[in-house]
Amino acid sequence: MIIIFLRALIMFTVLLVVIRLMGKRQIGEMEPFELVITLVIADLACIPVSDRTVPLTFGIVGILTMFVIHQLILLLSKNMRMQNILSGKPVMVVDKSGINTYALHRLNMQVNDLLQALRTTNHFSLEEILYAIMETNGQLTVVENKQITEKQQTLPVPVIMQGKWDEDDISRNGIDKNKVQALLKKRKIKLSHVVFLAVDEKNRMTLQTKNRSISFENIEGEKLIK
Repeated sequence: MIIIFLRALIMFTVLLVVIRLMGKRQIGEMEPFELVITLVIADLACIPVSDRTVPLTFGIVGILTMFVIHQLILLLSKNMRMQNILSGKPVMVVDKSGINTYALHRLNMQVNDLLQALRTTNHFSLEEILYAIMETNGQLTVVENKQITEKQQTLPVPVIMQGKWDEDDISRNGIDKNKVQALLKKRKIKLSHVVFLAVDEKNRMTLQTKNRSISFENIEGEKLIK
């Protein structure tokens, strides 16, 4: 037990020094290569601590190797082309035309994933933003629409996303699908062509189709949300 305690203590000290030298960024702020190196280092540290037949120096050498690789990659990243290869490029997922579905596809994201990311930036409506950029570290950067003087007071309810009904939100908010279908029919829009459709309690609709830019309008007539 004393041997395991000492091995763990030594490995903790080595890890602490290496991680401090690598920087203080949190997991959610790491570039892809930094996350990979961190995961490998964690695995290298566990093996010699849990298995006494493995020399402690094996784990230390492995960890120091990962540190050297990290420093080399940082050096290579000073070249813009290499940085793009190693970390990728920021991707604009929302522009003045609305949601960039091609960009989402490249990032293996769905519209619902984008909405969740927007909510983490305290933006609940696409009308509040002009641009949204997915950074290489997974963080979403938002450029607000300054013409919107007040923040969204009611939460828009997703009704259709990427040509499919959002059954959970429709049922939870008592939305009449027949009324929504009538709206689409009036505008000669097929369900499969809808990228995103949402409504709020004030009967304000957000609509984007494959062939049209995003639009925001007040719906006349009966309220869609009970």
